[in-house]
Amino acid sequence: MFRQIKVNPIRLLCFGLSLLLLACSPKFDWRTIKNESLGYSALFPGKPQQIERTLNYQQKTLKQSLEFVKVDDDVFAVMTTEVPAVLVNQVQQIEDLLRSVLLQQAASPNQAIPPTFNRVKESATRIGSAGQTKQGSQDYFLDLPQNKRVMRIRWLVRPMLNGGLYLYQVSVIRSISEPNLNKSVEMYLEQENINTFFDEFRPN
Repeated sequence: MFRQIKVNPIRLLCFGLSLLLLACSPKFDWRTIKNESLGYSALFPGKPQQIERTLNYQQKTLKQSLEFVKVDDDVFAVMTTEVPAVLVNQVQQIEDLLRSVLLQQAASPNQAIPPTFNRVKESATRIGSAGQTKQGSQDYFLDLPQNKRVMRIRWLVRPMLNGGLYLYQVSVIRSISEPNLNKSVEMYLEQENINTFFDEFRPN
């Protein structure tokens, strides 16, 4: 259904940022989406769209799937990278690459020094349909004043039945028409609807 794309993984691993250019803008309409094939459920503020890609990474294939909803100028997204069993011991390197590429892609064209995360906050994600267990994680906050946007990202892993791993990137990109210098980036990204999106994301 999708042709194989042989490109530089550094460009493709951060394809989620391209969502900022999409025009779809539904109203808030919260619905639980159970993505059984990728091992998670998420509460999206509308009917999500999905993009799938295939790429080569260290002579192995990494599949990526991006499920997202755009509400006004805000993007709610879950990107899943399928890490095969032979690369499980490199999952931290893959996550670090996602993180570094995200910062590089977020930089403005004339910005000599890539942006850095404003804050890293400890968090926890409930696991399974009952949500009785928790997986420790971290939320990363990114301020992009030149683009008038802020971003909150969380990375999580879940074992696959075949011995591989799902590497999830849960994120919200929020546009700010009139930035307030007296308002921290966390205040823009810890509002009720955004907290709901992060809190209700559950690896099965």
